[in-house]
This record gives sequence, C-alpha cells and structure tokens, in this order.
Amino acid sequence: MFVAAVLALCCGIALEAFWRAPAAPLFFATLAAAAAIPIFTRWGKACALLTLAGFMLIGAARLAFMEIGQAVPDDARADTIFEGLVMESSPRVKVLSLSRPAALKGMRVAFPSGADLDVSQTVRVFGRIRPLVPSFKNPGSISWKWLKKLEGVGYEVRGQVLSAAPSDDPIAAMRHYFKHNIESAGAPRADILKALTIGDRAAIPQETNDLFLHTGTSHILAISGFNVSVISGFFFFIARAAFRRVRRFRLSGQDRQYAALVTLPFPFVFMLVAGAGVSLIRATIMIMIFMLALFLQRKTHFYNTLALAAAVILLIYPHSLLTPSFQLTFMSLLFIVICTERLSPVLARMKSGILRWSSSTVLATAAATLGTAPIVLYYFYGINPLSLLHNLITVPLMGVAATGLSIVGMTHPWGRPLLILAGYITQVNLALLHALDFGYLYPLVRPRFSEIVLYYGLVMALLYVDRKQVAALLFCVLIPLCAVQVYADYRERFNTGLCIHFIDVGQGDAALIEAPGGMRILIDGGGFPGSDFDMGRQVITPFLLYRKVLTIDYVINTHPHADHIGGLSYVLRHFKVSHLVTAGFFPQERQFLELVGIARARGVPRLIWRKGDGIKTRAFSIDALYPAGTPPFDNLNDTSLVFKVRHGETTFLLPGDITTGVEEQLVLSGVPLKSDVLKLPHHGSALSNSFAFIYAVRPKLGVLSGAAGVIKNLPSPEALLRYKALSIPVLRTDTQGLIEVRSDGSEITWKTYGNR
Repeated sequence: MFVAAVLALCCGIALEAFWRAPAAPLFFATLAAAAAIPIFTRWGKACALLTLAGFMLIGAARLAFMEIGQAVPDDARADTIFEGLVMESSPRVKVLSLSRPAALKGMRVAFPSGADLDVSQTVRVFGRIRPLVPSFKNPGSISWKWLKKLEGVGYEVRGQVLSAAPSDDPIAAMRHYFKHNIESAGAPRADILKALTIGDRAAIPQETNDLFLHTGTSHILAISGFNVSVISGFFFFIARAAFRRVRRFRLSGQDRQYAALVTLPFPFVFMLVAGAGVSLIRATIMIMIFMLALFLQRKTHFYNTLALAAAVILLIYPHSLLTPSFQLTFMSLLFIVICTERLSPVLARMKSGILRWSSSTVLATAAATLGTAPIVLYYFYGINPLSLLHNLITVPLMGVAATGLSIVGMTHPWGRPLLILAGYITQVNLALLHALDFGYLYPLVRPRFSEIVLYYGLVMALLYVDRKQVAALLFCVLIPLCAVQVYADYRERFNTGLCIHFIDVGQGDAALIEAPGGMRILIDGGGFPGSDFDMGRQVITPFLLYRKVLTIDYVINTHPHADHIGGLSYVLRHFKVSHLVTAGFFPQERQFLELVGIARARGVPRLIWRKGDGIKTRAFSIDALYPAGTPPFDNLNDTSLVFKVRHGETTFLLPGDITTGVEEQLVLSGVPLKSDVLKLPHHGSALSNSFAFIYAVRPKLGVLSGAAGVIKNLPSPEALLRYKALSIPVLRTDTQGLIEVRSDGSEITWKTYGNR
C-alpha cells in the first residue's frame, strides 16, 4: 500500500506539472481528503482509494506551492548591481541566492552565464532582472526554464559579472582547500579528479565529455548516487571492520547496524563539500535512508525503503520527478533488485566466490542498462549496447580506485602521491575508453510516453513470464498493444496528408514538412548570431527524433543568415540527408561554407534552386518562385528562396526574409501568390509585410516565427496591424510554441503546443 501511495504522489506531481491547478484549491482539497479518511476506515477499499487520492493531492499541492515565488517590484527591474551566493553551477546556467538589492533578498534567480563560478562563491553582477519565460516550446522536449519555474525560480538576471569572491562559510573554505590540493598536486587529469570529488566539471573539455557519453559512462563524472555510494561504502566497510574487532558486536551480528549508524555523517559532509546540488542532495537522502534502514534492521523491505526515499526526496524537491537523474537512479536500482531476485537461484549455485561476485557485477550492470534504456534514449537520443563492457572497466578504475584515492589524497596534507596515482589510473581508463570507443548508436528515435510504458510492461512480463497471469497479460494485452503501436507509427510515417511544423527556435526560422508518402523536408535550422548555442543539437534534433525522423529527403536553407542556417550543420553531420538545397548566391559566410563543406564530405548532393525549380509528386509539390537569376548582393535577406507548397487544393507560401522590394517584384511579376497559409516574411518586420503583398496572398492564416524583444521592432506592431486590418489571424511561435498546420488536400487545420 505504501508503494502505491508513493506512486500516487508521483502522479499528482506529474499532473500538476503539465496541467496547472491553483495552490489554494489543492490545499483545501488535500485537507478535505485527510479529514475524510477516518470516516471511511470501516470500508477498506474506499479508504484505500481515498488515501491514494490524498497522496495524489499532496503531490500536486506540493509542486503548486513550490511555484509560488517572491514578486519583483517594478522599481527593481532597471539595470542595477545584484549580489548573491552561487547555489548551483553548470557550464551554462547558475542559480544565485540574492542578498542585494535589499528588496530581493533571499530570492533564488537563474543567471545564464558561461563564467567559471564555483558553488558557494559570492558574485556581483551588473544587469537587469526579468521573468523567466520558458523557451523552445516544442513537443517532446523539456525547457530548462520550465524546470526552474517548477523549482520556484521565477526570474533570471542577465548581465555581466563584476567580481567573484570565495565565501567565508567553513564548508566553502573546505571545498576551496580540497580544490587547491588537487590543482597543486600536479596530477594528470586534475580536471576529472575535481569532477569525481567536488563536482567541479567546468574544466573538462567537450571531447572528454563526449567520450564518456558515447561509452555510456557519463554517470561517473556526475556527482550523484554512484559517488555517494562509493563514499558511504568506503566508510561503512572501515567502520564495520572496526566493530568486528569487538567480540560483543561480532557475535551479536550488530556490527552492520552500528557501522551504518557511524557512516551516516559522511555522505552528508560529502554532499556539502561537493556543492550540495539538487541531484547530490537527492542521492544523499536516498543513501542515508538506506543506512537508517540497515541500522533499524529493515534492510529486507527494499521496495518500501526505496519508496520512502522517493517520497522524502519528492516532498522536498517535487520537480525532481521530471529530471533524468532522478528517473535513472530509481529505475536502475529497481531493475538491479528485480533481476537479482529473479536470478539469485542461479547465482547461489555457483561454488566459486570470485565467479559469483563477477557474475553479480555483470548482472547489476546489465540490469541497470535494461531498466534505464528508454530514459537514456529519451534524454540523450543515443545508446551504446557495449556500455556493459565500458562500465566493467570504468567503474572499478575511476569510480572506485581513482575516486577513493582522490578523496583521501585531497584531504591529507601529504596526499600528493595518492592524487598523482589517481591521475595515472584515470589516464589509463581514458586510454582504454578511447580504444573501445565504438558501438554508439546515435541518433535514435525518441520513445513517447506510451512506448516507454509498453517497454517496461514487456520487460516486466518477460521477467515474470513463468506466472500464468503474467503470461496471459503478455500474449493477450501487451503484444497486441505493441502491434497497434507499430501500425499507428507506420500510418503516421506514410500518411496521405501534409503537415508543416513551424518549430519554436526563438528568434529564427525552422520548419519540418512531412509530405505524403513519407517524404521529409527540413527548411532552415534557426540559430543565434555570435553564440555557441548549438540549435541543431539542442532544439532541432530532439524534435526530429520525437517525430521519428532519421532520414531527411531535402534540407533547404533559404539564405545563410545565422538565425536560419545555425542548426543545419549539426543535422547534416548526424542525420541521413539525401539533398542539400540553397539559392544561387555564394556568400563567404563562415556557417554557409561550413555547411557546404559538411555536405561535400558526407557525399550529400547540393542543389541550387532558382525560379521554376522544386519538387513535384502526384499529390504534393514545392515550386520556387524567387530568385529568377542571381539575387542582389546588397541585402542578404533578399537572396532568400521563396517557394510555394501545394497539396491538393491547399497552398502554403514560405517567403524567407524578403523585404518590400522583393515583395513588390513578386506582386508585379504575376506569379500565383494566393495561398491558404503565409509564413510572415522576415519575422514580421515593418520592412516586409507590405499591404500589397499581404493582399496578393490573402491567406486564411499567418504564421510568425520569431521572438519578441530579441531584435528591436521584430515583430513590428505596424506589420501585425496590417494583418489585423485584413482579418487574418496570426499564430506566433514565441507565445504559442510549435505551430502544426495540417492539410488533407481540401481543408487546413492547426494547433499549437505552447501551453502543453
């Protein structure tokens, strides 16, 4: 019953995360459910259902109260100096607890910055505070801003770091001491040793991160449950060895109990030293609950203990349920225990202790891989079937040996030899991973929620197939459901209709056309000028894999501005692309030359489209309307490809970033501009979207791809008024997220994903 109650708690958190309900009604509903439970104690089933409903309401209410944060007064929104303590630090985003200005004291804010700021540092930033508005609202992906809002971080500070100073907190001083010891020891790969011990990953090169990702060993670098387990296990076995030397404890069997009690402070101290990030706090809570269970001799009730750990974590950090670290931790533990229980008779028959230990290690790694596979695919879009081999090498070398030596070495004044030894062990481990860096499958399609549920249902049914009820469920329900899912995916892949997805890429353009018969066309890839943010990797790829797109027939770049071409290089590197299409203008833009070079290296034919070119099938066509010859050189926007998409009797006009001069040229040329859907030229600029052009197109629907406030006057209020004057509804990716427009050949329909 307790496990079911915790599952109900999880359901309540998930429902509140995706379908918001006000905190006050949830609070009173929770109180009403709690008051009603004693009344229904005589009716067992009714009481059980009411209890589950109460836990569900508790989960929803807890998350709702997390989202209630301090409001920023209007007079505090001007440029000013902010001062705060770094609470969380990642390569791109920090979380600060503000101490200045006084009106915002105690508020937690996000600070997007690549600056090398460590946890517990006090920083001063000159900038401006603004609401944290979730971006990239596309199905199949989760915005970090959305997660931060669930965490109660409702604002972000944008600005420049003026100064950063270490905190006078004793824990911060201890952390600084450990960091100095590692850096001054002269050990090889000190960057990785810092990650293993104090959670500082800032200095690790991207290629090293990619190596661990490709080999399925990234969890070693993340301070999480594994690291806390190593620390706890290290001190547990030392304490147990000491207690076993006392005859009374050894004979009574209490050595394990009291060793667990003595071990409790160590994971807590390690959590503080390693930065006390949310994932580390979760892992520490879980380890401490397991140690308490061991002390109270409740170790055999694993599922209740695991559920208790989850409940404590979720009541403190309810948003954790939606993070990959929480999901991976609990699913790996659950599958390790289930698989061990099912195969324990086989392990028990092994006479050799070494063989039994080796088999248990392989089984645990394989079970964790099996249990986390769909979660890994969903968040990381790839998997390595050989990660079992890589982990069998990396876990003992880096996870145990290098981590243990580094912890002892960094705490001891004469620990330099241990740190150097840990560095050499790490180097050996990296050399082995480089030699075995193969087998990584990327990209792979992202499973949807229904498919993940089916996967776990099938795996659990196969593990317990020897039970008649489970076998009946497998053959009568699960296998038919899988067949239905496969058929539904096939129908969607090879549909007879047309669907255009206008992807939310912020200030930029990107659209995926799913044409009849399974043809897939990507038009532009978004991007941020002057930024190292990879739009292709972070936004375009997750959406393509959510739509189960691995092969793209045409990648079209309308013109080589950074907000249109930025994400295409990554797509060309990692997806199977049949054709690259550009206009007939050949600028010396870095990203354009890079894109063409990647296409040449991967053997992707490049097509140059001009007026009259395009794609024609029996039910679908794309016709280029502009440029007719060599486009003008004075404005890169006016080199944009303009084309018309036709499916049956419905049409779509995609004009790129053309300005009024080209609009006038198109209107006077007499080309058929009339269309049902118009993507607003140049993100709704006043220098485009002329009355004459809009009237010539006369669309039933306008689609605006862009982000307000990024570039001045984009979109332009004057341009939007022109559409309003002609009674043309305009959908916007910045406010409504991804816009999906479908055509059955005679009618168009649309829906948006911004509020989902």
